[in-house]
Amino acid sequence: MVLLADIASLEKAVFPDAWDEAALESTFEYDYNHLLTEKRNGKVIGYIIYSDVQGDAELLRIAVDKRYRRQGIAAGLMESMLDELTDAGAERVSLEVRAHNISAVALYKKFGFKDIFIRSNYYHDPEDDALIFQKIL
Repeated sequence: MVLLADIASLEKAVFPDAWDEAALESTFEYDYNHLLTEKRNGKVIGYIIYSDVQGDAELLRIAVDKRYRRQGIAAGLMESMLDELTDAGAERVSLEVRAHNISAVALYKKFGFKDIFIRSNYYHDPEDDALIFQKIL
């Protein structure tokens, strides 16, 4: 069983705009939001949160503990999400990412996501553009 406190703790370690436990709890009140995790020794070291509403999916969050990066964990989570979405009959999946998050952009491109739109100066602290990616399944 995954405790939302574990996810919230990893959120805080990874994101400047981390979702707290209450935000995570409200996210999973809806059955169209999904969570996949990767654990080591019973501890959550990575997760992906996505929604699927009538075949239109969105990757909401993906994170890997800094100590476990560059080991294929994010790629494994992406594969699992895409497999689940394909099995569920989803038609497309979209996401938003900071333009300067080079490793995330590379991961998404590796999985066939295409850059379809830029939201200029969308992020603050630090300032950055948001890239909107989409993949047709």
